[in-house]
Amino acid sequence: MTAGLPKPMKLREKLRSSKGQSLVELSLTLPILLILVFGIIDFGLGMRSYISLANSVREGARFAAVGNPAGDPSDCDGVTSDTVYGRLCITTGGLDLAELTPSVTYPSGIGPGNSVIVSADYTYNFVTPLGAMLDFFSGGTFPTTISLSSSTDMRLE
Repeated sequence: MTAGLPKPMKLREKLRSSKGQSLVELSLTLPILLILVFGIIDFGLGMRSYISLANSVREGARFAAVGNPAGDPSDCDGVTSDTVYGRLCITTGGLDLAELTPSVTYPSGIGPGNSVIVSADYTYNFVTPLGAMLDFFSGGTFPTTISLSSSTDMRLE
């Protein structure tokens, strides 16, 4: 007599068992879930980068519109704040200055009533492994960076 022992399962019952079903379902849905979560995170950080870029370009254009000198692109060091390039780069809000390409132009010359155009391009690199995951699933056609751009035109005072 086997009073406390479980009854052995027949082969048919073992094949119909659902003990491994949860593991299989998790392995099928986990990549989709991770892509979704990483996409939400990178979208939020990318949007923050774009907003910081647009605000810094606007600040640089306003700084130029009140008569401050444009300076030199080398002023984009995060320390200089007395030129347009310096002001633009100091107000980026933590963006990687190595990925920033600012530009200041005066299409009609420097004089009251003329305009100044301040623009910047920024290359946003994904923070999460989203780019690598999508690159793997798309066969190498998904980009691993996103190019952001902003431009502001103001009248010189």
